[in-house]
Amino acid sequence: MIKQKAIVRKLNSLETLGSVTNICSDKTGTLTQAQMVLVRFWVFKDGYYSVTSKGIEPEGEVYRLGLASEPDDNSGEPINKSNLSKDLEKFVSCSALCNMSSIRLNQSDEWTANGNPTEVALQVFAHKFGMGKPDLEEKNYELLFEFQFDSSIKRMSVIYQLKDSNKLIMFTKGATERILSLCHNVEEEKEILTRMDTLASKGLRVLTLAYKYLDITKEEIQNTSREALEKDLTFLGLVGIYDPPRPESRRAVEEAYGAGIKVHMLTGDHEETATAIAKEVGILSTNATESKLQNAVITGPRFDAMSEKELDSLEQLPLVIARCSPDTKVKMIKALHRRNLVVAMTGDGVNDSPSLKIADVGIAMGMNGSDVAKQASDIILTDDNFATILRAIGEGRRIYQNTLKFLLYYLISK
Repeated sequence: MIKQKAIVRKLNSLETLGSVTNICSDKTGTLTQAQMVLVRFWVFKDGYYSVTSKGIEPEGEVYRLGLASEPDDNSGEPINKSNLSKDLEKFVSCSALCNMSSIRLNQSDEWTANGNPTEVALQVFAHKFGMGKPDLEEKNYELLFEFQFDSSIKRMSVIYQLKDSNKLIMFTKGATERILSLCHNVEEEKEILTRMDTLASKGLRVLTLAYKYLDITKEEIQNTSREALEKDLTFLGLVGIYDPPRPESRRAVEEAYGAGIKVHMLTGDHEETATAIAKEVGILSTNATESKLQNAVITGPRFDAMSEKELDSLEQLPLVIARCSPDTKVKMIKALHRRNLVVAMTGDGVNDSPSLKIADVGIAMGMNGSDVAKQASDIILTDDNFATILRAIGEGRRIYQNTLKFLLYYLISK
C-alpha cells in the first residue's frame, strides 16, 4: 500500500476498502491539481479583465476586455500597471492584504509559495502590479486584526491602519452570495450574479472582494462584534481562479464507474464551478440534459434542508454537492449508509474530521491535510491524488479476494 502512495493507519480498513461502493471526494487538490491561477476578474462598473499567468511567478500581462466582452475573449487592451484607477487599486490591495499567504524567491532564484492555494493565486496577482502584501505593508498598511475564514459564513476579513492618515480600513473576501447582502453600493444583485455565473461556468472558482473605512478607533475593535463590522461594505468585484483537473482524474473516475463505484464530488465551490469541473473529470456527462443535472447537482443548503425521508425517496443521491459545509458531508454519508452502501470519504481540513470518522473508510490528504484530519482517518494519501484511491481500492479488493480464497481452502480441507 505504501508503494501505492497510501499509508494505512488501521489494518481492518483494508478489508472494508475492497468493498467500497461510493467515494465522496473533495475537489480542490484531490480531483484538481491545487495549482490555482487567477485568469479573469471583473471590476464593478468597469468590466472584465484577463490575466496571463506563469504559475506562481508574478509575471504576465493584464488586459481590459470591457463591459460587454465575454471573459474568454483575449483581444483586450493591455493596462498600465503603474497608473491604476482608484477602484482597481483597491481591488488589487484587497487581493494582497485580505490574504494570509506569501510568495518569495528562494536561493535558486525560483519562486516558492506558502499558504492556501486560493490565496497564493491572489497574492501572485497582486505582485504582478508591484502591490504584494510586503510592499503594501511597508509603504502604508499596518495589520491590526484578522477575522479568519469561517466555513459557516464563507468569508474572511482583515483590518488595517493607514500609516499616512491613521484611518482604519477593512478588506473582506468570500463567497459572493454571502457578501453581496452586506454591500451598500449594490442596487441590482442580478447583474453581479449573472457575471458570477458566467465566470463559474468556465470552471473558475469565484470570490467576491469588498472593503469599508471604519469610523471607530483601533481600541474599540476588540469590543465590536464581527457582524457589526462586516456590514455596509463597498463591493469591489469578482475574481475567477482556475484550478486545472489532474490529468489522471478523468481516467480514474472512469475506472471507478467500470468497477461499480459511484463518485460524488462534495465541494465548497459555486454550483456552476462544481458542475463544469465535474464534467471535465467525468463525474457528470458532458451531454447531460438540464433536467438530469437538476437531479445530479445540488447545493449544500438545499441538501441540508431536505429531511431523511425526502433523501431516501430520491432515485439516487446527487453526484455533486456545491457550497458544501462539513455538516453536509456528514449528512451525505448517513444517507448513503441508510441505503446499505459502503462509503469512502476524503478530507483535509479540521472540520472534515467528523465525516472522516463516520465513513466506512476515512481518507485524509497527506500533503495538505491537517493533523486533526489525519488522526481521524483510516488511510492517508501521500500524494493527495484521487487516482491513488482507486489503486488503494484495487489493492484492498486483492486482499479481500485472497482472504476469501484462504477461508474457502481452510473450510474445504476441514
